[in-house]
Amino acid sequence: MAVRRGSLRSSPSIVFPLLLSFLVAPPAVAQLPWTNCGDSGAFEQNSTYQSNLERASAVLPRNASSSASLFAAGAVGAAPDVVYALALCRGDASAPTCAACLGVAFQDAQQLCAYSREVSIYYDLCYLRFSGRDFLAGADNDEMYLLKTENVSAPTAAFDAAVGALLNATAGRAAADPTRRFATGEEAPGGSVPALYALAQCTPDMTPAGCRSCLANITRMARKLFSGSPSGRFIRVRCNYRYELQPFFSGSPLLQLPALASPPPHTMVPVPANSTSPVNGPGRKNRATKISVGVASSLFFMLIGLASTIICWKRKTPVRSQNS
Repeated sequence: MAVRRGSLRSSPSIVFPLLLSFLVAPPAVAQLPWTNCGDSGAFEQNSTYQSNLERASAVLPRNASSSASLFAAGAVGAAPDVVYALALCRGDASAPTCAACLGVAFQDAQQLCAYSREVSIYYDLCYLRFSGRDFLAGADNDEMYLLKTENVSAPTAAFDAAVGALLNATAGRAAADPTRRFATGEEAPGGSVPALYALAQCTPDMTPAGCRSCLANITRMARKLFSGSPSGRFIRVRCNYRYELQPFFSGSPLLQLPALASPPPHTMVPVPANSTSPVNGPGRKNRATKISVGVASSLFFMLIGLASTIICWKRKTPVRSQNS
C-alpha cells in the first residue's frame, strides 16, 4: 500500500504504523492519524494563541457531537491570536464516539505538531483542522490520498468502471443529504468484479452543488490515482471519499447499486414442420390457402362446362340406323 499526498505531510515515525492501521478495521475511537503540521509558524508556550487553542479544544468536540450534523466550526479570540477551527465526525459515528475522537485529535495535534499554529489531523471517524489564518471563509482544501498498491484480479477496465459508478452514485447521495452531507454505498457488479463498498462526505456547511463539485473533482482524480487498486481514500478539508472490497462503515449502506444485468441467452425459434421458411407467417399461409381453393373451384367449373358441351353435341348428332 502506498501513501500519496498533496500538501499534507506525515512524519516517518507515523507513516509505518499508519500503513498497518489502514489494513485493519477501524477501532471505536481513533487510529494513528494522518497529520499536516502546516507552515505558518509556531506559537509560544503559555501564549494567548495557546490559551485560545485550549478554549477551542474544550468547545468544538462538544458542539460537534451535540449537533445533528456532527460538525462544528468557528473562531476563538481576536487578532493576531485568533484560532480558526473546524471539526467533523463521520456521518455514521455516534455522538459519544464523535466527542471522544475529536478530544483525542486536539491532544494528538499538539503532541505530533508541537506549537504549530496550523494543524490538520485525520482519523477514520473524525478530522480536525485549526489555523491562525481564516481558512473557513476560503476555498482552502488540502488533500491526501491513500491506496493499496496491489491490483485486483478482475479486469482493470471493468473494475475501474464499477468503482467509478459507485463513487459517482455515492457522491450524489451525499450531496443530497441536507443534514450531514454523508452517504455510504454498496455495489455488486457480478462476474469477475468483486463487491465494492464506498463512503463519501462533505462538510455540512457546503451547498449541495458545492459538495457535488468537490466530490466530482476528487472522483475524477481517482481514475488516474486508483486504477486497479482494491482500495482507495482521498481526503480533503471540505470533502472526502473512500472505497474498499470489505464493509468498513457502520450499519447498512444507504445506497445499493444493483448487479449488472447479464444478456439473455440466445434461443432458437423452432421451425414448424409444414413450413419451408421461418418467414412464412399466418398471412402467407392464409393467402396460399385462398389461392388453392380458387384454383380448385375454377377447375371444377371448367369440367362441368366441358361435360355440358359434350352432352349437347351428342344430342345434336343424328343417329344412323343399322339398315341404312
